[in-house]
Parts: sequence; C-alpha cells; structure tokens
Amino acid sequence: MKKILVIEDEKNIRNRIVDTLELSEEPYQVFAAQDGREGLEMARREVPDLIISDVMMPEMDGYEVLKALRAEEPTATIPFIFLSAKADIAHIREGMNLGADDYLPKPFSIDELLSVVSTRLQRQETQERRSQQELDNVRLRIASSLPHEFRTPLSGLIGFSEMLRAYKNLDDETITMMLDQIRNNAERLQRLVENFLLFAQIEVATLRQQAAHIFPNDDVYLTVDLLQERVSTIAAKYKRQDDVQSTLVGATLVITAAYIRKIIEELVDNACKFSALGTPITITTSVANGLYTMSVTDKGRGMSEEEIKLVDAYVQFDREIYEQQGIGLGLALVKKLVQAYDGTVHIQSIPSVATTITVQLPCKS
Repeated sequence: MKKILVIEDEKNIRNRIVDTLELSEEPYQVFAAQDGREGLEMARREVPDLIISDVMMPEMDGYEVLKALRAEEPTATIPFIFLSAKADIAHIREGMNLGADDYLPKPFSIDELLSVVSTRLQRQETQERRSQQELDNVRLRIASSLPHEFRTPLSGLIGFSEMLRAYKNLDDETITMMLDQIRNNAERLQRLVENFLLFAQIEVATLRQQAAHIFPNDDVYLTVDLLQERVSTIAAKYKRQDDVQSTLVGATLVITAAYIRKIIEELVDNACKFSALGTPITITTSVANGLYTMSVTDKGRGMSEEEIKLVDAYVQFDREIYEQQGIGLGLALVKKLVQAYDGTVHIQSIPSVATTITVQLPCKS
C-alpha cells in the first residue's frame, strides 16, 4: 500500500484531500500534518511514497520542507507535489528549482488531485524499475570483470615477492626486474581501486542529488607544462614516448585540478593501451569560443558505432580476443566528469583504422 503524506495548514482543505485519497479506488495509506515542521518530522519518520504540501504555512513553509527533505538520503527522492493558490510562473519555477515534481494550483477538483497523484506514483515506480535494472546490469558486469582485474595484479605481487625470498641466488638485474614488476602491479591495483571508488562516489552523489558536493567549481589554470608532464608520465609507462605527438595550449578551466588530471590520464592511457607500440598517438588542445578542446587520436583497433553507444563502466569489448587490462572505467569516468562540468565528450572511430576522442570544457581564457 502506497503511503502519502499531506502537509496543509487549512483544516478543511487538509481533510478534503485525506478523505479523497482514502476513499479512492487505490488503497492509499494517508498521513496528515498541519504545518511544515510537523510535516518534516512525519516525513522523516514514515518515509512516504509521495508528499503533497502547501506552500505558505506557519512554522515552516513548503519550500523549506522540500529543501530539508532533498538534503537527506532517506527522503531525497520522494516525489513532491506543491499545492498552492500562488500558481504563477515565478512560484512554480522556484518550487521546481528546489526539486518539486509537480504543482497543483488551488482550487482543484477531485479528478485533478487523483490524476496528479496517480501519475507521479506511476512515474516513480517506472524510475525505480529502471534503476533496479541498471543496478542489476552493473552488478553482473562487475561480477564478470572485477575479480579478474583484482586477481591479476595480486597474483603478480604475491608471485614476485615469493621469488624474492631466494634473492641470494639471484643476480642484481633479475632482482631489479622483479622489483619493477612488483611496483607495476601495485600501481595497477592502486589505479583500479581509485577509479572504482571515484566512480562509485559519483554514482552515489548523483543518486542522492548531491553532485555539487563532489564537483566544486574551482578555477584551475591548465598549463602546457602540466599537460606535458601528465602525457609523458602515461606514455612512459607503456614505453610510448616516441609515439606521442602533441600540440598543446594552456587555459583557465572551471574544474577541480584532480579531475582534469584524471581526464588527461584516462584519455592518454586508453590511447596507449588500445594501440600497438610504434603507431602514432596525436594529442591536440585548443581554445575557441569559450571552450577548451582536447583531442586524442590513436591508430588502434577502434570501435564500431554500436560499441560507442555502449561505452560504460565495467563494459569491455571482445575481451575473449583482446586480453587488455582494465574494466572499462576509464572512459566512463571521463564522460561523467566532463558532463558534470557542462562539457561534452565525442567519440569518432573507424574499426582497425583510428579512434579520436574529443573533450570540450568551458574555459575562461
């Protein structure tokens, strides 16, 4: 049985709404509060499936109630319908900006009330089913890819550390090689964990409508030196320094420094990972019309149009043929980070020929 909370300071209107809902064909369980403060406490306690609230009320108005509920995890996604005589455009916009789902102006008919309630509950059910399906798909992809990705570097760490127990019988060159392999495996594992945690943090913040907390609008001047340092570090990891050709410019971006570094690293890492040693990788950056554009092109195996549409976390293509590292998080993270700062990501690819990934972000100079 769906639970509905009615917050209305006028007794006659409150009773009319409660009676209408309780006597409707749908079996609703209805709770009522006579002011905003009582309604907020009742919403926290009962966690209803839908809230109908007046705007102008004593103690606490409807806007304050909605703002408080949207800031708390258990109540953040409850459908919220405003009920008010002030149905002008400005008030509707204010409510919607705070996260209201609908606005029913007074006076209203019984049919109008039941219709908007039914519509919002059905839409919420649809969203919940879709979210559950997406969650199930992610779980399946994680279950099929993550264990392998954790096991591979861990096996290397354990294997080489065990071999070093016999260090007295090994020459210096072999010991150095083993230590390098241990470090490489540790760095691979560290990057995997960091990407996994960052992606999970973004997903949770988005679900809770708290993206502003992890996407602060910091100004960062992206210098050519910083760009070149990030590019060179990734290229060196794959011994691709001679393959990378770059034309770089700096700019002031409205994005956290750690996130722009992550975007650069993932784009260059993908280009190195999915193209052969000795083939060129081209990186260009430019500024025009208030946008900073970064393009990374490689001559690797590429992607089909269908594969481009399916790019997401924990998705890999033809893994049974190509035993590449990673779990598909890199490009998915780039898309999430860029879109969070009102940017765009465009992928252009011809299988077995070339792939170009272009990122555009707003900039100040």
